[in-house]
Amino acid sequence: MHETHQLAHEPASVAVARHELRDLLEREGVGESVVYDATLVLSELVSNAVRHGRPTAAGHVEVSWSLEPERLVLEVADGGRDGSVEAVDADPDSDHGRGLMIVGEVCDRWHVDRHDRRTHVVAELALAMA
Repeated sequence: MHETHQLAHEPASVAVARHELRDLLEREGVGESVVYDATLVLSELVSNAVRHGRPTAAGHVEVSWSLEPERLVLEVADGGRDGSVEAVDADPDSDHGRGLMIVGEVCDRWHVDRHDRRTHVVAELALAMA
């Protein structure tokens, strides 16, 4: 099962994406711990796209997920921006900067692709069915 959502390039889209994904995963019987991890990862990716990326040409952030028999693939695409997308050691006193470190710890793997003048961040999580 694959879904794609075009969300507004604004902070409120984080909650919208999280809610849509949670509803799907719970409906499909995905285990509670995976639902928690997946919504956390998606929240971080959408937050980063809104905070650090540009909107797509259509003015959105594109959020998609593919629910496969043994894994969940999350992808968030924005209109890109110069600079690297990587986990960094955050300042312990900072309120920000830990998102991609969290993504790296929670996911089985994640990577960044840049093409079509867009930045795509893809994260994969193994599934545990309820």
